[in-house]
Amino acid sequence: MWSLREMRRQRQHYITFQRAQSRNEKGFILPYTYVLLMMVILTGMAAKELFISKYLYLTNMKGVLEREVSVSHAVLMEIEGGMPSAKQVTGTYGEIDMISEGMNPLETRLVVTFKRGGEVFLPATVVYNRETKDIISWE
Repeated sequence: MWSLREMRRQRQHYITFQRAQSRNEKGFILPYTYVLLMMVILTGMAAKELFISKYLYLTNMKGVLEREVSVSHAVLMEIEGGMPSAKQVTGTYGEIDMISEGMNPLETRLVVTFKRGGEVFLPATVVYNRETKDIISWE
């Protein structure tokens, strides 16, 4: 048979267990846990998206700047060279095709096309003065 002391102990244990269950059944802690979990997940996803977008932007800008540096370097070499001609130069970042033609005795038009990895970019057209070596227009 059960002793009175053991029955009280079991009843006390049962009441404590019921209280703990009633808190969970009423949903006391569960909504706060879900809200906290959603905030952590949302913050993590936002940080990941921000990192990826910054990385893609920097990668794209690196390619644009490499192309601009290559074209500018080719234009500078052609202006310093002086003679109208057609050349192909392989630079650090890709290949550059240059076609220059004299528009009049003072002005020369230079068409520069940049190629990299099988991709051909739109040509840049530069008009410069042969005597002063100033660029008149860049399109």
